[in-house]
Amino acid sequence: MKHLIITILLITALCYGVNSARAPNVEALPIKGNLDPSVEPQPAPPVSPDQYLIHSVPDSRSTSGSPGKNIVFAEDGQNAAVIFGRFSGDPTNIFQVMVAYSTDRGNTWTIYGPLSTFDARRVYPGLDARQDWPETDLMVHFAWHQAAQSGGNYLASPAFYSKEVSYPDGLITAAYELPNSEDWDVWLPCIGVKDSFVIYTATNMGTYLTTYNGYIWRSTDYGETWDNGRIFFPGPLEWMAGPHFRFGSDGYVFFLWCREVNPEQYWYYYCESFNYGDTWTDPQLLWQNTPPYQDMSNVTGWWYMYDCEVVRDTPVATVKFGTANLDYGEIWVYRPDSGGPGNWHFKGTKLVGGDSTAPQTYARFPTVAADDSGNIYVGYQAFLIIPGDTVWDCGLFVRPAGRDTWIDFGRCTFNGDVIEENHLEFAHNAALVGSPPDDSVVIAMVYHNAGDYPITGNLYFDYRAIPYDSIKMFQGIAESNRSLLKKFEVAVSPNPFQKSVKFTLPTFIGKAKLSIFDVTGKLVCELSTPNLQYPTSVLTWDGRKADGTLVNSGVYFYNVSTGSSQNQGKLILAR
Repeated sequence: MKHLIITILLITALCYGVNSARAPNVEALPIKGNLDPSVEPQPAPPVSPDQYLIHSVPDSRSTSGSPGKNIVFAEDGQNAAVIFGRFSGDPTNIFQVMVAYSTDRGNTWTIYGPLSTFDARRVYPGLDARQDWPETDLMVHFAWHQAAQSGGNYLASPAFYSKEVSYPDGLITAAYELPNSEDWDVWLPCIGVKDSFVIYTATNMGTYLTTYNGYIWRSTDYGETWDNGRIFFPGPLEWMAGPHFRFGSDGYVFFLWCREVNPEQYWYYYCESFNYGDTWTDPQLLWQNTPPYQDMSNVTGWWYMYDCEVVRDTPVATVKFGTANLDYGEIWVYRPDSGGPGNWHFKGTKLVGGDSTAPQTYARFPTVAADDSGNIYVGYQAFLIIPGDTVWDCGLFVRPAGRDTWIDFGRCTFNGDVIEENHLEFAHNAALVGSPPDDSVVIAMVYHNAGDYPITGNLYFDYRAIPYDSIKMFQGIAESNRSLLKKFEVAVSPNPFQKSVKFTLPTFIGKAKLSIFDVTGKLVCELSTPNLQYPTSVLTWDGRKADGTLVNSGVYFYNVSTGSSQNQGKLILAR
């Protein structure tokens, strides 16, 4: 075991000495366009009320690629920490590892760094914190690797660890190089924190050395000391991506990764640990003996398009299936439908994709979050159809706790007509804030609009606040529809509509109620028919709220209930 000396490091852009002082703030760098360190244009303003610029980034890999998360979000719904790669000023080794803190839900950000000990071409950073952060002295833990280039070739890549000592002051321990990591030449780190344990995984990519092994390190004393590391799983045929993992209770850990099974074909595997990563089960295909397609010969995953969470000690994984090396594919989610830890049977559900015998090019970048009540949130990026246009934007699905129903909440960032968002990532924890009945779920996320260097961009923070009652309301509809109420047909016309839409009901006895909800699940208005018995009855919505004001164009949901039957569906208002 090697001891990590908790020495406060002065991290500056000019000196990497191990001096004891506070890390300084960092000035903004150039944003969209070719990088020129001598030019410092003003940052572009946010394009939505909840979107906030964190910093400029030189390349899409500022946050992408790491199996680990780049954002943590506190249960108070206010504090957030983000790790990313900032431009170093060197056109070859373009990255320095930086940390950004916000204490006001992304309104303002303080930047500290660099944490990295030298400039690198690739860094793929990640971070994690205990769930009670920052209410105690249990701070954020950081992971990254440093793969530098010289003469067009990569050098051996060591992996590093540090942790916050005094949030949000920027007091961060000196970068600690994990034992043997440079000898093993590791990339794509992931870090997880639970109780007094810290687990760190990384993978050989064959850029300097060639083993394609995955490796694991453990600390049992909250990052004070580390073991020497060992092989987590041996390399496959060729290239692979390292595990993303999450903790449950009592030492349970769920690992998910992507490995090559045939040349240029990558499938998703998982394993479990029941002792904080000390030992683990044999790898299993995520879909086991139930593949998503009958013919899997041309079906592949991708190296940064998978995510997982453990919700009430039950794992959930979201992945992208595609063909060849295309970014776009279909978004699936896998949850156990039977079994238990060590003996799960996973069932896959296609969230985004068409009816087909092979993956279609719909979406990418699946990501997952959960709240303390057990509700699960899956995000993705796709070309989404909106009234009068098709935009590249982010979407959201919600699975209410205890149900097998996934609710399509539609767009969740609303920036596609201004920003081509890239590499969406949810924080694992969706915060429950406020007090009933005014409590909400806040889902925090980051994304950027950078391309390949020198096409730079900005790293953004965004969030969606969903009234919690709306989730419970949708859950109640799903439960009632399944167990109590019989479904009947409703003719909805026109849909899409511009001014008004009619709901024609069949013969019924009693009073019918029409409820309209927006994409967040918030009730917009309710309409009722008289208590009459006619062959048919018509309810008309004129696109107004209960107070008479017009609603905006977009997607809405309706529920028609008669007391003994009900019907739900989606509306599109295109003014």
